[in-house]
Amino acid sequence: MPLVLSRLVPALLFGLFFYVGYLVMTTRHVPELPVQSLDTWQKADAPYGIPLKLDQPELVQQFDPRMHLHSPFEAALIPTAPRFDPPMGSEHAALTYNAQSFMAPNATRGGQHTGDDINGIGGQNSDLGDPVFAIANGLVVYAGTPSPGWGKTIILAHRLNDGRILHSMYAHLHEIHVATKSHIARSQEIGTVGNAGGRYLAHLHLEMRHTDGFSPQTGYASHPFDRLPPEQTIDSLRNAPDDALNPSTLQILQQDLHKKLPIPEMDAESALKFQEFLERSSPNK
Repeated sequence: MPLVLSRLVPALLFGLFFYVGYLVMTTRHVPELPVQSLDTWQKADAPYGIPLKLDQPELVQQFDPRMHLHSPFEAALIPTAPRFDPPMGSEHAALTYNAQSFMAPNATRGGQHTGDDINGIGGQNSDLGDPVFAIANGLVVYAGTPSPGWGKTIILAHRLNDGRILHSMYAHLHEIHVATKSHIARSQEIGTVGNAGGRYLAHLHLEMRHTDGFSPQTGYASHPFDRLPPEQTIDSLRNAPDDALNPSTLQILQQDLHKKLPIPEMDAESALKFQEFLERSSPNK
């Protein structure tokens, strides 16, 4: 070994030893304050979602992203969803098929499929860019790209008439047309069918969950956990009485026109016919 290196290497090691010792001596650990209460959201002094044990406050608690719960304010914003419809094709899911159903085994991916893969009937990439619709009234609780494998993803929260909260997840999107915390109406276009940046053939990965929190998790697992079969869940929540549904856009426009349009000058016979027309077209008749 050259003379220079024989002296430089020990000097570097000696300097590194003293530098590490300096960091150890000067760095102080600041312990977390013990949690006083988790009784209500006003009294809670810990972030939502951390599973804490109040009888062991000396334990250092770590945040678990799988326990991302709705805050009380966010939960209050979730709208009631009296009816659910398919996310692609017609209102009865025509022109689509389920290429990989819920909990179908997949040896290549090493688990069971956690959702439904919805495709247009053309197959391949023929449905790339096709519209994806919200299955029900909901609140956007996530809109982004959680991982390259998921691609662009949207998660909506829906409140059933009995108070239960369901989530619908739309993954591998080509485009996202909604913003986080916005309210979405049933059958509103929220994005377009994608392929997660070219990783798959174009399709919609749809998941349904019965949950109070949200996380993209994984697309293949050995157990469904909080996931529900999407196709069967939507079918079971389709029927709703007419008076429970939001009025159609056409009905709203007709009502506004009847209120705002001035009645033109006309003879008595024409006025009577116009009145009959308004009565026939009234939604209350």
